[in-house]
Amino acid sequence: MKRLVVFLAAAMLILGAAGGAEAGTQDKYGLPEPYLAWEKGYLAEFPDLQGMLDIMIGKTVAQLKDPEADILHNRVCSALAYEMSKELSKAERKLAVVTDLFHNIAKEDKTAVLTDPAWLAKASGMVAKLKKAGYLKNSPGFWSDEEVLKNPKVGGNLGLIHHVTGAVEAGGIAAGQKLPEGEVEKLQVAVLQHSTGYWYFRDSVDAAAGRKGAWQSVYPEPENEIARIAHDADLISQFVYESVVPEGSKWRVLAQKRWKAKDVKEEGHIVYYVFYRLFEEAKTEKGKALARQEWEKIRPELIKLMGLAPGEDPVKMLGVPKIFQS
Repeated sequence: MKRLVVFLAAAMLILGAAGGAEAGTQDKYGLPEPYLAWEKGYLAEFPDLQGMLDIMIGKTVAQLKDPEADILHNRVCSALAYEMSKELSKAERKLAVVTDLFHNIAKEDKTAVLTDPAWLAKASGMVAKLKKAGYLKNSPGFWSDEEVLKNPKVGGNLGLIHHVTGAVEAGGIAAGQKLPEGEVEKLQVAVLQHSTGYWYFRDSVDAAAGRKGAWQSVYPEPENEIARIAHDADLISQFVYESVVPEGSKWRVLAQKRWKAKDVKEEGHIVYYVFYRLFEEAKTEKGKALARQEWEKIRPELIKLMGLAPGEDPVKMLGVPKIFQS
């Protein structure tokens, strides 16, 4: 009888953990397969990550009037990180998921800019501490030119520097969640290195600074597998059909607002070219394969938006979009 009671108690705990993984703040937002299954997988293996997921969603909701697209992106990234990290140790898999839950945690915080001396000081302190701990050796140019970092077109642009401010913010959250200091540092390094400044970011930094290679002060290269997975999960998540193809999707809106597309054809042309170039950015073999898999889903739809025939090459037919011409 005693064994039965112990067994039933254990079963209730397991069911309770599973129920907790299923019921969370994320339930009111959509997430397509296979990402939903992968998310459920990491919540089942690491039930305490529900709290981290709740923090990400809460901060995103607080920062944005319409947070759905950003919540989708962060959930897709963390699910991809879980799927891509299966060859790593259990502790590393968990840290990979946490990295992608928080990689954009400061991206929409309008106060988190390096043109603010207080934020620059916090970020500089973090970078100095990480370098002292032996990190960032593969990126000697990182944080080497403070004038680039303080340039309003760089340090005041959340899109260009959110990996830095996000690393500061993620470290504070992780410390508050009682992660050991060593794990906090690994998390901060991975968030810092998740963005090597996709080609259009690098070009933007160089243009703002007025010289080639200025971007190296802003973007460190991924130096370990968790950072490479975080980088590629963020890259692959950009290719998700729901974020690219439908009217009003993240990338079509970016084509309108950031790159001044005037009509549907220009939206398709700009988005196609951006993704055509993004293939060069993947750091892992699995990342390259997953990116290509998603590309084959969105490419035909973008060609339709441009009014081209299925076999036509948009770059050959229409050239480089004007916004990206030197």
